Amino acid sequence: MKFRFVGAVALSFAVAGCSSVAPDGRPLIQHFFRDLVMRGCGFQMTWESARQATDTFKPVIPTDRERMTDRGLMRAAIAVCGKAKPGNKSKAIEVQVPDSGGLLRKIVVERE
Repeated sequence: MKFRFVGAVALSFAVAGCSSVAPDGRPLIQHFFRDLVMRGCGFQMTWESARQATDTFKPVIPTDRERMTDRGLMRAAIAVCGKAKPGNKSKAIEVQVPDSGGLLRKIVVERE
C-alpha cells in the first residue's frame, strides 16, 4: 500500500516536471523569476522585463528545469531586490551580474 502511494507521488512529480509552459502560454521560468522578484522585494516588474532577463541568463545546460536553479538568474533576482528600495520610485532598475558561465551581463528591469 505504501509503495502505491510513493509511486503515485513520484508519477505526479514526473508529470509536473515535464511541462515547461504555464497555462497562460508563458514559460515557467518567466513566472518563477517574476514571482521571485515580486514576492522577494515587492518590485512590480513587467512580463517583458522578465522575458528579457530569462533570455539573457541562458543556462549552460539548456533545459528549463536547470534554468530555474541557474545561479545567474538567482543572482539577478538578488541584485534587483538589492536596488529596489521601498522608497525608490524609479521606472527601471539596471543591474550587472555574472551569469553561470562567469560573464558579466547587464539587464534592465522595468516597473509596471
